[in-house]
Amino acid sequence: MSSARKPITPKPPRRRERVLVILQEQCKECGLCVEFCPKNVLCFDMSKYNRKGYHPVTACDIEACVNCEFCERICPDMAIFLSDKDEAREAYEKGNLEENTLIPEFELEESEEE
Repeated sequence: MSSARKPITPKPPRRRERVLVILQEQCKECGLCVEFCPKNVLCFDMSKYNRKGYHPVTACDIEACVNCEFCERICPDMAIFLSDKDEAREAYEKGNLEENTLIPEFELEESEEE
């Protein structure tokens, strides 16, 4: 057995194949997704209300998202899920999203372009 160490080579940046989609009108502010997110990606948008009168969940730090799917699995109202990036991009660009549907990664890209 050799005592020589192998050189450390950095891994390439991880590319997320899926994007987070938040249906803000379905959110009932239960807080499960916020509580169980291991990277603290999610928080409540205290500046607005949905039609049910709740503060909907939003992404506070979308760059930290690792696509673990905890939020999708824990949400009792199916208000948050991961979608294929290409399909979501197509729907987003065509405007084929329900009212108050948020795709934080695309919103971030738009704000960086401005």
